[in-house]
Amino acid sequence: MRYVVVVTGVPGTGKSTVAKLLADRIGAVCIDVSKTAVEMGFLEGWDEERGTGIADLEAISEYVSKVLSEHESVVVEGHYAHDVVPEEEATHVFVLRRHPVELREELESRGYSRGKVMENVEAEILDVCLVEALSRFGSDRVWELDVSGRKPEEVVEEMVRALRGESEPRSGVVDWIGVLESEERLDEFLGG
Repeated sequence: MRYVVVVTGVPGTGKSTVAKLLADRIGAVCIDVSKTAVEMGFLEGWDEERGTGIADLEAISEYVSKVLSEHESVVVEGHYAHDVVPEEEATHVFVLRRHPVELREELESRGYSRGKVMENVEAEILDVCLVEALSRFGSDRVWELDVSGRKPEEVVEEMVRALRGESEPRSGVVDWIGVLESEERLDEFLGG
């Protein structure tokens, strides 16, 4: 069976690790869109304030389409992977979610600036990648996976079950605002 798998989520959710493991498991080619953008020169410029390249989504989309035409199965990963895979091609879209406390610690350990940490944590709390994936692909191909406290291999097993048709697409299962409210930590993240 042909698989075109999108693995998305904010930085720090484990996309690269999980995507590589999944690609190995199913014999697919793996594309890291952020790495590809830099290596192939698919950048429109540099965002000094955020300390990141500005991806040329059109060029990356063309590259992804070329790879899709040359390989049976492909895993495309990155926080904007859902923007570069042709809508009609994606068979499965996995949105990785991570508890904001874990995510903040991970991004801080990477040396991200405070602003970049908070921007990504807030995007996670507000479901940005999930909403974008659902908007592009619809709920019938999107699986929202909470990776908090889980080993990458466990997450891959859950993905493989989805690929085999053993689990239904699901979204709306993560509610970080509710979790943070119950932990009395919401103000610490949203400055309320």
